[in-house]
Order: sequence, then C-alpha cells, then structure tokens
Amino acid sequence: MLQAARAIRPYLTELLAHAPERAARMDSELARQLAADDDAGKARSLLQLLEGNAVTKVWTAQFLELGLPPEFGASGNRGPAGPAPVGDGETLRPGPKYVCPVNGDVVWWRRHIGQDVPRCATHNRILVKA
Repeated sequence: MLQAARAIRPYLTELLAHAPERAARMDSELARQLAADDDAGKARSLLQLLEGNAVTKVWTAQFLELGLPPEFGASGNRGPAGPAPVGDGETLRPGPKYVCPVNGDVVWWRRHIGQDVPRCATHNRILVKA
C-alpha cells in the first residue's frame, strides 16, 4: 500500500484533471500520511484516502495487482519475451524507476528516454534513479 501511495503521486494531476484542487489536496494528504510515524495505521489510512475517489481506487487496485502503474499493465502481463507493442512508438515497458532523494515519498517510472524526470512535490527536488 505504501508503494501504491508513493507511485500514484506523480499521476494525480492527470487522474484528477477535472479537479486540480482535489489532486493538490490529495497529494498533500498522501505526503503527510507517508511522513507519519504511525506505521501500524499508515497503510489503512492510505487505503481509505485512495479508495475515497473512484479513479484513484481503480488506479490503486491495478497498481497493487501489477506492482507497476497501470499504464505498464500490458507489458507486465506479457513478460519479457512478448511481442513489442504496436502504436505510436511510445514504449509500454517501464523505464528506470526514480524516487525522491529526501525520503522516497514519491516513486516514478520513466515512460521513454526523452521524458523529463519530475520533481518531488513535497521537497521540490528532482527525483533520482533508484
């Protein structure tokens, strides 16, 4: 659950594009809960927060099933020997994993080599390769 909460943060703006203020509030609350010392209740609190919205609930369920953001689901199910995806040329296989250099409260996978590595919304630091 902690990995899902860390991984969804870079996607919130896109997932909740219809409500940017809700995305910002959820990101702030996720950051607060991830930083909390109460490990016993942390996973339960994060699950309640993410399941409180239909879009983030589905995203989280798919992440927990795949171990990766849902956009990589096709390659995650296909395996390394599967055929290359057909489409606009953007790969579906996850690239390198990046994390917040301060405390790892944001996790992100690069989609393609030209994609800029984002900053951690909590610490305003560029994510580093894990």
